[in-house]
Amino acid sequence: MKKQDFDHQKWLAHRDRKNRIIECNRKRLVIHRHRFGKCHAINNEHNTGAQEESRSGVYIKLPPTLDLDENYEKTVTHFRNVRRGSQRQLKLKSLNFDDIEHISPSAALLLASEVDKWNQSISWRLKASHSSWKPQIKRLLYEMGYFELLHIKKPTDLAEIKNTRFLKFIRGEVNNKRAAGELAKSLRIQIENASGCEIKRHLLFDGLSEAITNVTHHAYKSKSKRMFRMWWMAGAFDSEKNLVTITFYDHGRGIPNTLPASRFWEKLKHNFSSWNDGQKIMAAMQAGRSSTGRSERGKGLQNFLEIIKSHTGSILKIYSFRGCLIVKNNENTNALEYFQRTHTNPIQGTLIEWSFSPEKAIDEN
Repeated sequence: MKKQDFDHQKWLAHRDRKNRIIECNRKRLVIHRHRFGKCHAINNEHNTGAQEESRSGVYIKLPPTLDLDENYEKTVTHFRNVRRGSQRQLKLKSLNFDDIEHISPSAALLLASEVDKWNQSISWRLKASHSSWKPQIKRLLYEMGYFELLHIKKPTDLAEIKNTRFLKFIRGEVNNKRAAGELAKSLRIQIENASGCEIKRHLLFDGLSEAITNVTHHAYKSKSKRMFRMWWMAGAFDSEKNLVTITFYDHGRGIPNTLPASRFWEKLKHNFSSWNDGQKIMAAMQAGRSSTGRSERGKGLQNFLEIIKSHTGSILKIYSFRGCLIVKNNENTNALEYFQRTHTNPIQGTLIEWSFSPEKAIDEN
């Protein structure tokens, strides 16, 4: 075969291959346009009707129950949809609160943090209509600060306060260490005003300070966008149960992903790959170490337990990635009981929740 004929056949083969690639890409584009040209629902066993997305924006409908205890998987899945919109900086066409009948304090803070982050990413352009919200939900979200967050005017038809009051959420920045103490003090004052009881201030301050310190040292990667290196905290008071709930949340890497590089962990390294996230959180708590390994950090995660140790019947919950650790103070024996579990869907970062009754404080004397 002459060289010219060989080169020509080679060129023809190259052209055919190129045309096949072009045709394949064209078909993919047609399929993509068919799928996304109109709004479509993303459906799965935990996410039916959660989100509809188009090229013009995203529509999210929240479920009737937002609660990490009663409805964890669906609650977290809906929040993940909000986060995806924030990360991709999509225009939020509608965030529908109409079906919400129950929202727990922790779920309310999780949602507020996601909406707050999304709002910042699109220069505070989120809007919402509250005309069809359930009356008590409208009241609770108003108290937490959603109306300022979504730039909604204060409604004139707020329902009367029933058993539970939400306190306005507080946002802090990782780099603003000086303000952390003042923000923790502000939340404590809100709690005391709502409950009418004094709480053990030093224990609350120690717990929140440890949570803030954890975020500052290792929750966020150093290369994270500065405007999103934040944490949120809030409180609630149930007058019927005389129960205070304090919640702290960050969007960082999570405890299972930031475990300490220390001799303790080296000893357990051979077991580590088989551990689930709940077991990792429990191990981190029991070790009393932080991922920095610094001695000046004190007892580390053990500081979260001080409020629980000092109030009978109190509960500490730590959600991080797919894991959850629950520590209960047995009302009869005053002994701490540990429980851990692992979920299907992860939350971003770490959520810490303290629940206790100021009237059940244990006398330290």
